Amino acid sequence: MDTSQAKELIRNLFTNPFGRQRYEHFLRNLLNRFEPRSRHYTGNYIPDAFKPHVNQYWRIGKYVDPDGEPLDLLVVEVKTLAKLERARSALRNFAVNRLKQFEKEASLIAFYARDDEGADWRFSFVKIEHEAYKDDKGKVRLKQELTPARRYSYLVGVHENSHTAARQLLPILTMDYADPRIDQIEAAFSVEKVSDEFFEQYKQLFLKLASHLKNQNFFQCKTEPETDQAVSRFAKKLLGQIVFLYFLQKKGWLGVPKEKNWGEGSRRFLRERFDQIVQSSGSYFHDFLQYLFYEALALERQGKNPNYYSRFDCKIPFLNGGLFEAEYDWQNESIDLPNNLFHNNEKNKAGDTGTGILDVFDRYNFTIKEDEPLEKEVAIDPEMLGKVFENMLEITERKSKGAFYTPRQIVHYMCQESLIHYLDSRLNSYPTSYQKIDSPLTSPFGNEGRKNQLKRTAEHQDIKVPKEDIETLIRKGHLALENDTRVLNRGKETREYKFQLPEAVRKYAKEIDQALAEIKVCDPAIGSGAFPVGLLHEIVAARMALAPHSDNTRSAYELKRHAIRESIYGVDIDPSAIDIARLRLWLSMIVDEERYDTIEPLPNLDYKIVCGDSLLGIEVDLCNRLLFNELEKKKKDYFNATNRNDKKRLHEEIETLITRITNGRKNFDFKVFFSEIWHEKGGFDVVIGNPPYVQIQKFSGQQIQKDWEKQKYQTFAKTGDIYGLFYEKGHSILCDKGVLAFITSNKWMRAAYGKKLRKFFSTETQPITLIDFSSFQVFETATVDTNVLLFEKRKRTKPVRACLISPAFTRGTPLDTFVAKHSIELDNLSGESWVISDKRHYEIKKRIELVGTPLREWNIAINYGIKTGFNQAFIIDGKKKDELIAADPKSAEIIKPILRGRDIKRYRVDFANLWLIATFPALNLNIDDYQAVRDYLKSFGRKLHQTGEVISRDEKGNVVKSRKKTGNKWFETQDQIAYYGEFAKEKIVWGNLALSSQFALAPAGMHINAPSPLIAGGDRFLLAILNSTVGDYYIRSLGVTRNGGYFEYKPMFVENLPVPKLDTPRKKPFEILADYALITTKKDQKLQSAFFEQLIDGLVYELYFPEEMRAAGKEIPSRMGELAPINDNMSDEEKLTIIQREFNRLYDPTHPVRNAIETLDSVEVVRTIREAIKK
Repeated sequence: MDTSQAKELIRNLFTNPFGRQRYEHFLRNLLNRFEPRSRHYTGNYIPDAFKPHVNQYWRIGKYVDPDGEPLDLLVVEVKTLAKLERARSALRNFAVNRLKQFEKEASLIAFYARDDEGADWRFSFVKIEHEAYKDDKGKVRLKQELTPARRYSYLVGVHENSHTAARQLLPILTMDYADPRIDQIEAAFSVEKVSDEFFEQYKQLFLKLASHLKNQNFFQCKTEPETDQAVSRFAKKLLGQIVFLYFLQKKGWLGVPKEKNWGEGSRRFLRERFDQIVQSSGSYFHDFLQYLFYEALALERQGKNPNYYSRFDCKIPFLNGGLFEAEYDWQNESIDLPNNLFHNNEKNKAGDTGTGILDVFDRYNFTIKEDEPLEKEVAIDPEMLGKVFENMLEITERKSKGAFYTPRQIVHYMCQESLIHYLDSRLNSYPTSYQKIDSPLTSPFGNEGRKNQLKRTAEHQDIKVPKEDIETLIRKGHLALENDTRVLNRGKETREYKFQLPEAVRKYAKEIDQALAEIKVCDPAIGSGAFPVGLLHEIVAARMALAPHSDNTRSAYELKRHAIRESIYGVDIDPSAIDIARLRLWLSMIVDEERYDTIEPLPNLDYKIVCGDSLLGIEVDLCNRLLFNELEKKKKDYFNATNRNDKKRLHEEIETLITRITNGRKNFDFKVFFSEIWHEKGGFDVVIGNPPYVQIQKFSGQQIQKDWEKQKYQTFAKTGDIYGLFYEKGHSILCDKGVLAFITSNKWMRAAYGKKLRKFFSTETQPITLIDFSSFQVFETATVDTNVLLFEKRKRTKPVRACLISPAFTRGTPLDTFVAKHSIELDNLSGESWVISDKRHYEIKKRIELVGTPLREWNIAINYGIKTGFNQAFIIDGKKKDELIAADPKSAEIIKPILRGRDIKRYRVDFANLWLIATFPALNLNIDDYQAVRDYLKSFGRKLHQTGEVISRDEKGNVVKSRKKTGNKWFETQDQIAYYGEFAKEKIVWGNLALSSQFALAPAGMHINAPSPLIAGGDRFLLAILNSTVGDYYIRSLGVTRNGGYFEYKPMFVENLPVPKLDTPRKKPFEILADYALITTKKDQKLQSAFFEQLIDGLVYELYFPEEMRAAGKEIPSRMGELAPINDNMSDEEKLTIIQREFNRLYDPTHPVRNAIETLDSVEVVRTIREAIKK
């Protein structure tokens, strides 16, 4: 079938009432072939639970895809159009019930209603998602109760268009050469594709509108950035207002005839009015939209029929709330928006006709149903607008503000986890919390435990509702609602119908409902409102699930209004974000307003969703209770006010009170604007969000950075990131035991600038859950490695549940399920790096830690090499060294050989004939005693001064400065180097950045350049461990591998390597083999050096994992025999003779040591470590 035929087939089916003949013809072309059936089910063939919803259904066929996966084809007649639109959960459950009955996992279903003769219908794809579990006998089973199924639906019929269906189904319809796979059919129902396409077209509308407005006099400001900001906000708000009207239009609330009910207005009201305006040569914006916005929707009308708006001769709802209040004198100011901005005949890149605002919006289906994880309509829904609005930040604005849209999946998870922990804390008591079970309690039983063993603890608990039961309520309560209501109506449980909500949840339903009603939530960087709206949905869904057991009879609309009034708060520095967040909350209420006799005005959110800088604050006297009481009362009155004069008066009185409380200071402050929270609870129960990711140093020298510094944040670091300050601010506005949930960059976990933040988390909070997404890209529009952290505001008493997201995770994987299966416990948290392993690697690391003692607890010091501050002067070649000594032999006293990081290899250093002028401040030299060196250094002039002053600019205009400001003299190195005596010793050295461990021995007297570190003493045993695969594996697990596979071997990682403290006889083989490796590497004997390194690896594996090595028959020391030592008194030839003899003995193909080494991969722990290193 060609494209034009396919488009016509789709248009003919999807823009008409449902017709079974047309539908079957469409399926034959979509699937190429299917096995037809004609089985009709009615009456008793419909399960009792679904009889209130379903009249009859047909099983019209079965399709089997190329992979052998079956697909059922059904047609379902629903009782009424209201059931079709509102009983989404019941219809999805009916589909699941039938799939189980027919032993299928997926189906294509046409749902239509009898009462409107199929005028509006649904084309749905339904798929069961089984959850596996292990039964008591360890067998894997599939859960049958509360089995989630997803339904994706196209809205089709007389009142819909077929643009989206055509765009997504065309590739399959035109694919005559192959039968479609079920995953291809599922992809054709992708909501994300619709979202992405709609956003691109929405963005073009914005750019076109902004370009037109920019040169108009009304928007001209003092500076171009201010003009751009004014234009941007107006354009964004206008598009948001029109989108909002499309949802009202979908509900039938616009253009309602005078004597008709709400819901009976035209679904094409905006387009019809445009056509009328054009016919009368009028202006759509001036003659229609401005009156609709700023008069009909914004002003409360009086009289017998206040809903009637005479100018348009129809009913228009008074919405209130501020969305349509004019921010300019619209009756006198002139803003020119020609009609062709709303409709034209231009073609876009996809070939669609019309690039105007109405043209674009008319092409899409709008659904008034909120997004649910299991029920998605392939249309523009309110949640999708969040993605569109947040992505509307211009690219430059996005980067400067560090704003990224959080995907639905992550929002759902974070909102649910926050509620679960809030309810757990509220309902359940943990009075004595975490009691360490140590030696006095365990020694009577002979269970002292090994050194460094994980702490054993006991919790003393008073549990009303187990946490797993709370999880069932929050994650799956909506699936149980219909079933539990049915059981209650029957008066008892039966064999077929049992309660699905846990008993404890049912028993304490009223208490849980009260806790949900009283929760206080804040997003301090609200953006488009994804998190508050997400929490709003979760709160309402949980309270609806509890309703049968809690006697709560409120509607979803009433619960939402209550939650917005009592629970939801937000702040953002961007006025456009505030506009959009408020719009989304209003829209969330509108979609659930089901009353058709009257429409309740929207609340005013000016003091719930506030524009301000969350990171700044004001010292205020919270004891001034009288002023705060007055402020809180007036804010409550303002929330519900509808009269314009009353709102204006209340707004002025509130602002006056805030000015009095803050002594006229303009900064936003949580305890002032949201004072009722501190009055009632002392802080929020939940702080949640996705704060901006912007480096603080980008604001260097600006007033805002100075203001942040004045706030005295414990976590402030000039090299840090703004999100670190948001973590601390979030903590400060929580009540005791409140929960914070943020998604941020994961750099704080390991970066040096994150040390203060890590220390703050480990000392001031109880981390609950930490998810490191590692390289998995959460954000579609940005390459940012992210993490999710939940913590409770109390001192830490137990480990944190941590999970590393592995490549096995995909966007479709339920995050809560993945975390439950792959999480580990992190303990001993501090300011040092936080690194999460997967479960296998976590267990391996713990084994290594049990055997060894961290190097930082050894009697050794790790020092950095020498930082001169100006290597061009202080590091010289051999020729210059010879010149200086020839001119003044005394120069030799302070000229020393030096290695760079690149000169250090594995078991070898390559001296490049470079020399250091060692004028260390710690030596207190008189430079005049070294005249040749003095004169040479003087030739560099002011560049050597340690003042940090600007000297000049180079040819490219870049600033040239002297060395950074210190108290040292001009001729001295930048750092003191108080440990200069260590360079006189043999030492272990390594480069800072390498693809794998590259530790070597540097001879006595050799110096090294920073940032390469050193350990003085030349310990061969330690050198062997550091260069071993186990050593490398552990060190690399503490940090992050950079692009290209490079790892930064910082002292902070190396010093944490656990190394066993062995007696001299046990260390001897390691030391001898390290000597062998040093000589063979130096002499470039690759075969021998590789073998001895493998032999060291084998010994190290056996040192840390003796049980596994013995079980696999890979013991090496007992089979190796005595190794012949070498010493410094021998010549290299003598050493090589001994080494060659030992090599010949052990490398013999019949020797058990060689066999053990070559088959080490058969040991699982060895294989796991080696695979990790290769990555």
